Amino acid sequence: MMAILPDRTLVTPAPQAIGGTVIVVDDDASIVEGLALLLDGWGYEVLTAMTLAQLDDRLRQRPVLPDLVVADHFLPGGETGVQAVELVRSHAGRPVPAIILTGDTTPERETEAAALGCRLLHKPVQVAPLRDAVDALIRC
Repeated sequence: MMAILPDRTLVTPAPQAIGGTVIVVDDDASIVEGLALLLDGWGYEVLTAMTLAQLDDRLRQRPVLPDLVVADHFLPGGETGVQAVELVRSHAGRPVPAIILTGDTTPERETEAAALGCRLLHKPVQVAPLRDAVDALIRC
């Protein structure tokens, strides 16, 4: 007689987000929406903006203590993600950790991000490296 054992498939739960507020700045509405949904699903509160002016308005209307900034490098009107990070840090009064997203792989982008103490991720950004970067930077 053969015994039938119950399926003992091992399920590894996804790591739980530690919570916090992430500011997302990108000039592409679909990227903003996608990042917001992803971050929200990971348990983060998300504040979004598509321009520096919009970011400034939102930070003035709803003062937050952000835990992280995720910004596209190239923003409208020649503005940059670096400027977005500086704006958030100015509002927060502290050096908020940041991730700069860019498709530009020139050494200048890496130097620029490093000088500001930001993590640089190249587009197209994969979910796992983004999750790792977000979680690591929010923990510091």
